[in-house]
Amino acid sequence: MNNTIPIDPVEGADPGISAKAIGTIIHLVFNDDDIASVVEAGYKRLVIERSDNSGLTFEEITVPSERPVLDAANGVIEFYDRRGNPDGLYRSRYIGNIGGEELLSDPSESIRGSGLAIQSVLTVAQLKERYLFGVKLTDDFGRTIPDAVLEHYILSAIRWFEHTIDIPILPTAFVERHDYYMNDYEAFVFIKLDNHPVLSIEEFRVQYPSGQNVIVFPKEWLRLNAFEGQLQVVPTAGTLSEILIGQGGSFLPVIYSGMRNLPQLFEVSYTAGFAEGRVPRNLVDLIGMFASLGPFNIFGDLIAGAGIASISLSMDGLSQSIGTTSSATNAGYGARVIQYLKQIKDQIPNLRRYYHGTRLVVA
Repeated sequence: MNNTIPIDPVEGADPGISAKAIGTIIHLVFNDDDIASVVEAGYKRLVIERSDNSGLTFEEITVPSERPVLDAANGVIEFYDRRGNPDGLYRSRYIGNIGGEELLSDPSESIRGSGLAIQSVLTVAQLKERYLFGVKLTDDFGRTIPDAVLEHYILSAIRWFEHTIDIPILPTAFVERHDYYMNDYEAFVFIKLDNHPVLSIEEFRVQYPSGQNVIVFPKEWLRLNAFEGQLQVVPTAGTLSEILIGQGGSFLPVIYSGMRNLPQLFEVSYTAGFAEGRVPRNLVDLIGMFASLGPFNIFGDLIAGAGIASISLSMDGLSQSIGTTSSATNAGYGARVIQYLKQIKDQIPNLRRYYHGTRLVVA
C-alpha cells in the first residue's frame, strides 16, 4: 500500500524548507504558517529526507524516534544534518496518524544545499556588485548567466582557499583520534587538534583498546583555544561525580596512566571553520576575486568572439573598428584577471603565516 497521501486535508499547508549548507553541516529551517491546521489534521512529526543522486532517490536522515515534533503554536523548526552533503537535495514531509494509519504527506519542493552553502561567505548579488561590476552577464542572445553557475564559482573559490591555506572556511564536522602521551596527559590532557579555528567541541572521550570502556568528559571541563585548536581538560566543581578520578588525579586506570604513550586513546568530535558572518573580510575579498575569474573568462570571449582582437566594418565609404584585449591567448577581461591573480598570489603567504605561523609557549 502506498503510504504517501496528498496534503489536501490541510488546505494551504506545505512543509516549506530552506537550508544553509555549511560544509558537512547543513542547517535546515522549516516554516509553515498554517502549522495549526497540519497538527489538527493528525500530523505529529516532521520527516527530513536527502538525495545524494540528484533527486533519483531520497532517504530519511531523521531517526524515527527523534523526528522533530510539530507544535501547533510554532511553525518554525530547525534541524542540523551534521553528516550532510552540500551538493545534496533536501525535502521534508509530515507524518502522523491519519484515518487510523501512520501516513506521510506529499514532500515539499526539494532544495540543493550547495545553492545556499556559500551565502554566509559571499552571495551571488555581492559577487556581481563588488567584483563583476560593469561586466555584461549575458550572451549574444540576451540570456543571463544562471545564478547556479556563479554559485559554483564561489563554492570552488572557497574550497580552493581551504586547500591552499589548509584551514576550513565553511564550518565542517571532524572526528579525530589522538595518541596518549604521558607528558601531555599530565599537562591537563593537552591535545592539538588537526583543524582550526574551532567553533565547538561536540564530544571528547577516552576509548580504551578493548573498545568497551568509555569516559566522556563533561563539557564544563573542556578548555579550548579556538583559534589555535588547542584542547585541555580541567576538572571543575559540581561535575566530579560523573567520572571516577583515581589516586593522584588520574582520569585513567593505573594500567594505562602508568604508560608513557598509547596509540589513539582519545577521540574528539568537533566543528571547525568560521561562524556565519565571521569570515575575515580580507579572506572574503580574495574569495570574491578568485570566484570572478571564471565569469571573466566566459564573458571576455563574448565581447567580440573567442580569440578576436578587433572587428572592422565598412560600407559606402563609412567604417567602424572595435578593438578588445582579446587574442588567441588572452580573454577580453585579461587585464583584470591578471590584476586579481597578482593580489591573490601576494596575499597567500600572509594568510599562511597568520593561520599556521610558529607560536611559542613558555611554561
